[in-house]
Amino acid sequence: MNRRELLIGAALTPMAHWMVPRPVAAAQGASISSQMLRRTRPSDPKWPSAASWNQLNDQTWGQLIAVKSPLVACQDNPAGAACRDVFKGLKNPYYIGDDAALTQTTGYLDAWASQPSVYAVAARKTADVVAAVNFARDNNLRLVVRGGGHSYLGTSSAPDSLMIWTRAMNDITLHDSFVAQGSEDPPQPAVSVGAGAIWMHVYNEVTTRGGRYVQGGGCGSYSKNYGTAAASLLEAEIVTADGVVRIANARSNPDLFWALRGGGGGTFGVVTRLTLRTLDLPEIFGFASMTIQAASGASFRKLVGTFVNLYADRLHTRHWGEIVNIKPGNLLDIQLSFQGLSKQQADELWQPFIRFVAEAGGEFTFTRSPSIRSGPATHRWDAAYIRQRAPQAILSDDRPGAPAENVFWAANLSEAGHFIHGFESLWLPASLLGGVERPRLVEALLAAAQHATVELHFQKGLAGGSEAAIASAKETATNPAVIDAFVLAIIASEGPPAYSGLSGHEPDLADARKNAAAIAKAVGELRKVAPDGGAYLAESSFFEPKWQQAYWGANYKRLLEIKQQYDPAGLFFVRHGVGSEGWSDDGFARLAAHQ
Repeated sequence: MNRRELLIGAALTPMAHWMVPRPVAAAQGASISSQMLRRTRPSDPKWPSAASWNQLNDQTWGQLIAVKSPLVACQDNPAGAACRDVFKGLKNPYYIGDDAALTQTTGYLDAWASQPSVYAVAARKTADVVAAVNFARDNNLRLVVRGGGHSYLGTSSAPDSLMIWTRAMNDITLHDSFVAQGSEDPPQPAVSVGAGAIWMHVYNEVTTRGGRYVQGGGCGSYSKNYGTAAASLLEAEIVTADGVVRIANARSNPDLFWALRGGGGGTFGVVTRLTLRTLDLPEIFGFASMTIQAASGASFRKLVGTFVNLYADRLHTRHWGEIVNIKPGNLLDIQLSFQGLSKQQADELWQPFIRFVAEAGGEFTFTRSPSIRSGPATHRWDAAYIRQRAPQAILSDDRPGAPAENVFWAANLSEAGHFIHGFESLWLPASLLGGVERPRLVEALLAAAQHATVELHFQKGLAGGSEAAIASAKETATNPAVIDAFVLAIIASEGPPAYSGLSGHEPDLADARKNAAAIAKAVGELRKVAPDGGAYLAESSFFEPKWQQAYWGANYKRLLEIKQQYDPAGLFFVRHGVGSEGWSDDGFARLAAHQ
């Protein structure tokens, strides 16, 4: 799995009930008899009447839709042309994002399966969200919130639910002089984005057209210099469980503002608009890539050790981000990005390593030649420019009439509609780069790569970054482990779009279980050197056992207090989200101990 910017949104969507079982994961520590407060399902007498639903439709100016999955076309003829068209669409993230009944992830082994909501409010303005929140609360409904449908953990997919679908709330507005409501701070450049906006579109608007930089929610290649997206948030408009529209910033509702900066989506309310600071754009962005095959295990140990030395001594700065893959079969794949350096400076940093590989006789082979290149920063997300200079890097929304800027990274193709076999993430502290600990780090990486590919996402750990990036992260609710980590290690596996119970399109369970077992062994090796590393909420295991500590560390206690203040009844449920320990895994039953 190779993640870069894809789509904004923290949700999933539906499929027809006949295709998949109920979510597989059982309620944690709760018997049926202990679950006293239950949300209403369509089979219950208290499910809203047709007249009630019609009233909601009127309140939202006709935006209530009955969710119908295109996969119904596969029910009678799984091998037919209509079904083939659906599965072709599942490899296009824009096709998925524009259908309330589809999700960017189709399922996760032994964890969850994409299933449809009964109804969705296709919100176009904040008043639509208010109406939907009030309706769900007053009728005791399971509520999910979805933007583009991008979530590995299934946090906004739920059968028998009402969905608030914000995809149409996609306005992008640049500000030369933004002042947060009630603030006395000086004006600053910023961008306001609707909850359904897509990051590729936001980057294009801010950088290609506006000549500025915004730290967004796509993988944040330059976060060691610019900080995290959460830290860039200046203000949010949010509808809370009481149906009130609130402005959250450093002056207005500051506790809620802090929680929204890293506390997890869909937990504290429905965010309808975000305003993020924008920053001066550097002159260039650059990339360093190469792939190296080692001839033996001993040579691979030498290669990985030399790379770790290079990183610790030369690259552990605010300038470098993106991914290095350590793969089974003694393969090292380097795909790093840089900013704040000239191409000449980048060349000088890499020359000793490239020379080491080239002069080692038959020990190493470049299966992809070293390439260090740079280009104007204004073209980093410019689809027209990329099509001319590196057409292989992007893919386009292939639907008739799709906008030209509807592009996504070719490296993300496998992620569109994927079925996850297993997923682990672990922050590795910068202390492992020290002289005494460094050999232990190398051995752990090698041991892990015996089982599965270890992706090292350097931009997802802030250690070595700028003072501003680190200082701003300390003001957020994100797990403080990110500040001390030099990298986020990700170990994961996926298969093509698949749905249990759909003949000819079912997941390969034997392959999935084999890969899941390998992932568990690999992350186990890394945990020997980082037992308390913590995990990145958006990219982590569905089965994370100590999720409160892993996702938020010492910040969890305060987050829980804010959750109880703004949503005491738990209207907004996200499994393994703040306050979710009081509910069954499917979010339908409140546990007796938490009444």
